[in-house]
Amino acid sequence: MFSYDLRDSIKWVYIYDLIRSDLGFNYLDDYNASVILNMLIRRLSNVYEVEDYLLELINNSHVYVVGAGPTCLQELKSLDTTPEVIVAADGALRCCLDAGYIPHVVVSDLDGLRVGDLRYSELVYVVHAHGDNVSRLLSYVKLVKGPIVGTTQCIPNDVLRIYGGFTDGDRAVYLAYYFRAKTIRLVGFNLTNGVIGKYSKPWLSTDTIASISKLRKFKWAKLLIDILSQHVPIYGTY
Repeated sequence: MFSYDLRDSIKWVYIYDLIRSDLGFNYLDDYNASVILNMLIRRLSNVYEVEDYLLELINNSHVYVVGAGPTCLQELKSLDTTPEVIVAADGALRCCLDAGYIPHVVVSDLDGLRVGDLRYSELVYVVHAHGDNVSRLLSYVKLVKGPIVGTTQCIPNDVLRIYGGFTDGDRAVYLAYYFRAKTIRLVGFNLTNGVIGKYSKPWLSTDTIASISKLRKFKWAKLLIDILSQHVPIYGTY
């Protein structure tokens, strides 16, 4: 089922169907969220210009993708070189800032971001629609100051896109691949240790034990990164 071109958005629709079936999510909820995000996005941004910028930024670059795992801050502070391009997954945006880095892109379903995280005009915000984040879409999208592009896990139409991946973390990795990164280095990806990093949610002050549902999502994230690693060099643990 994963022998497809990993940049083919329509094939991803079938993969998302498999994930929904496994995790018990509802297609109509995802679809309704996508309709709402599409209406919000089309007023705010020219998706073609944003994609042109992302291609110029990422194409043939060494991209660091930062997750919000427990080790993200320590790993960022221990880097011995300044990353060429940084893509942050959701709340990892704050981890990057705490480590002294301003990421170029943040990939988020908005549940890990605070209102203050939306104020960076130099960031590209890649905002994802799914059935559980409609209220966040309605409240937060209009506050985004930087260029914005919307993604969906249903058939994409109008201004929404599918770049691949499922959770914020692996969607950030697939975004780097989609726009033709030369290499991808993972930072702060801890998909198998059963712990959620404090940067994952705005209300967390310490790392916490992952729920069963979160662990099931992490299994999909790891599988999807495993598959992608056959198509592009991916460094770092996850």
